[in-house]
Amino acid sequence: MRLDEWIRHAQKRLAASGIESSRLEAQLLAAHVLRVDRSWLIAHPEHEFNELAGEMLLQRRESREPLAYILGRREFYGRQFRVTPAVLIPRQETEVLVEAALAEDHTSKMDVITTGGKAVPLRVLDIGAGSGAIAITVKLERPDWDVTAVDISPPALELAEENAKSLGVEIRFVLSDGFEQLIGESFDLIVTNPPYIGHDEPLMPDVVEHEPHVALFSGKTGLEFYERLSREAMNHLNDGGRLMMEVGHRQARTVRELFESGGWQHVQTAQDLSGIDRVLVMAWTYECATAIIDSDADHRPGRV
Repeated sequence: MRLDEWIRHAQKRLAASGIESSRLEAQLLAAHVLRVDRSWLIAHPEHEFNELAGEMLLQRRESREPLAYILGRREFYGRQFRVTPAVLIPRQETEVLVEAALAEDHTSKMDVITTGGKAVPLRVLDIGAGSGAIAITVKLERPDWDVTAVDISPPALELAEENAKSLGVEIRFVLSDGFEQLIGESFDLIVTNPPYIGHDEPLMPDVVEHEPHVALFSGKTGLEFYERLSREAMNHLNDGGRLMMEVGHRQARTVRELFESGGWQHVQTAQDLSGIDRVLVMAWTYECATAIIDSDADHRPGRV
């Protein structure tokens, strides 16, 4: 079968399966089989195509297996990252979180003071590294920063390490459930794209049937991980440090109120390309801790 004929055939079948970008995905599948780019496809419509190889991939996509898993890669911030079903597929909206992180100062103000004016690298922690897309991108864009990434999943951490190696960056990867293996450590910036979907929320079959649930779901309401962060993150931030996290659609207000009630200050939001509040940025200072201590004292029995 000619290449252009197979692409039209695949496009019709994908469209019938409910795939919106059916022509684009048909082209990407064909390009993957031939190990060429899309421009080559356009220039060689008469090329004889291996229908058997194409059929295997086409059936996988018809069953709603995510295209990124079939291709084994996903672009993020202009770079290709290897992905497998062990990790969440990087999304474009998460680039908003990266942009917020990159807007930070290049050195830790507190460390500059304590080291007598000598600038030291800003320390960054990525919680829930997954494919490593966030941590690796931050390190590539800010080579002088000291980046640590943690994940609860050994296969995910192994893949993140592979991506870091292939993209030529050195990052400290730690197998940890949140902060559990980071006792006594503090950072200037903590970033995270945590699980934030409630167990009862409807999802596309591409997502719920294929992507790792540990990276998707966070209790019945989707807020469990945020509640944990609001209690624990301040113990691992330097004075004036910032916490930046992605939030789900229509979650920003609820999560913001959760953190503000926990003493976090200067909470700001950043929107994605659709105008949705996608990232929350907030600060933790010693004044925050003092205010909480004073508030607790005011509510003790016998306090006038």
